[in-house]
Amino acid sequence: MAKHIDNLKKLVGDSNALDREEDIHPFLEDWRGHIKGSTPLILFPNNSDDVQNIVHYCYQNDIKIVSQGGNTSLCGANVPNSSDHRLEIVINTSKMNRVIEVDSFNQSIIVESGCILQNIQETAEDHGLLFPLSLSAEGTCQIGGNVSTNAGGVNVLKYGMARDQVMGIEAVLPDGSIFTDLKSLRKNNTGYDLKQLFIGAEGTLGVITKVSLRLSSSPQREISSMVSLESVDDAINLLKETKKRFGDNVTAFEFISQSCLVAINDFLSHIKLPLGHEDSWQVIFEIINHSEDDLSEFLEKQLSEDLIKNALIAKNEKDRNDFWLVRHSISEAEKLSGRGVHHDISLPITKIPEFLKTTIPAMEKVAGKSIVYTFGHLGDGNLHFTKKQPEDMDGDQFMRFSKEINAVVHENAEFLGGSFSAEHGIGSKLKDDLIKYSDPTKVDLMKKIKKTLDPKNIMNPDKLIDI
Repeated sequence: MAKHIDNLKKLVGDSNALDREEDIHPFLEDWRGHIKGSTPLILFPNNSDDVQNIVHYCYQNDIKIVSQGGNTSLCGANVPNSSDHRLEIVINTSKMNRVIEVDSFNQSIIVESGCILQNIQETAEDHGLLFPLSLSAEGTCQIGGNVSTNAGGVNVLKYGMARDQVMGIEAVLPDGSIFTDLKSLRKNNTGYDLKQLFIGAEGTLGVITKVSLRLSSSPQREISSMVSLESVDDAINLLKETKKRFGDNVTAFEFISQSCLVAINDFLSHIKLPLGHEDSWQVIFEIINHSEDDLSEFLEKQLSEDLIKNALIAKNEKDRNDFWLVRHSISEAEKLSGRGVHHDISLPITKIPEFLKTTIPAMEKVAGKSIVYTFGHLGDGNLHFTKKQPEDMDGDQFMRFSKEINAVVHENAEFLGGSFSAEHGIGSKLKDDLIKYSDPTKVDLMKKIKKTLDPKNIMNPDKLIDI
């Protein structure tokens, strides 16, 4: 094992490798710190050739590989599991962060996989364009990981998920060969669309090294609003009325439970809560290409009909940022509030009230009463749903109920026509659920694809699907 580590370090140079325990530690767990692993080596390639050389060596010597970007995974896909009997290394792409090409006429951009999402957004903006993928971790997450997990975020309602932004991909395959399909074309009808294999594959079929992305026209005007409501039903009706009035110009529609607002107030007191934390639910939504008068008139109508209790319109960029900072601070507040069992599910929008009504009591039967955090992308039916540790229960004792709580949540979501995984992926955390809730033919096809491309099972083993 020591010989392999030395040889792999030589491929990238000592300055691009970490092998001391104190340096490696930050790369050994998911963002929440729930899933932990081990590895003796982290490599930081500078380009696709470095990745190819690393993967080829690993293939020849049966060394396992975990691809890692900004290390913001929530399901353990980024966590290595090396042992005395199996060498598993990490390829971290953070040094592969070049913007290769921006084509303003074609509205496309080609970047290396280590580019931070926010930097891509800013580069697009510099060219008068928009890269619409946006999520709470955008200041640290990398586009390779976004694509590999098919990330969602707040703008799915109008622009779709990461998959919908990808025009082409370059990836190093498990045997060290390179698959290149970086053409920035909107029409390319040449057989199987093989780039789709790597989107959502979580690093199990290869290492994504470059991505060609679709850019969008920047809206003429963006207006954000924050409103408070009595119930989830009211939020759903507001969504219906908002889409009826503004159509495809509704880009985001997020909802937040009072418990999330209280957590922000308690644990992130520096975060301003524009509407306080006393109301049951709050919604942040955004429209484009309409005037402030249009939105004001709409909100006045909803207030007069008692659909909403209070409303604010962002008067400037600072107001807008204050609104969205509330939404993007929820996960951090949750993390600071203590242990929790987390879920990322999707539901038909009209089924969300029924899900909450039946699932919260069912979780209480398993592990007692406690705070439940509910927030997410109401516009596309994606809920982030967390049961916090009861105050009278030890944290380790509570976490022993996690599988039972997961089962309740996932079974209820599936029963109502939803999914146990909306945007965070599968990783190691949800492998069993993938088998349980998926069509057997789908699982069989996934295994066949994995075995064909990665017969030695060196790419992110024990994640997503087993062969």
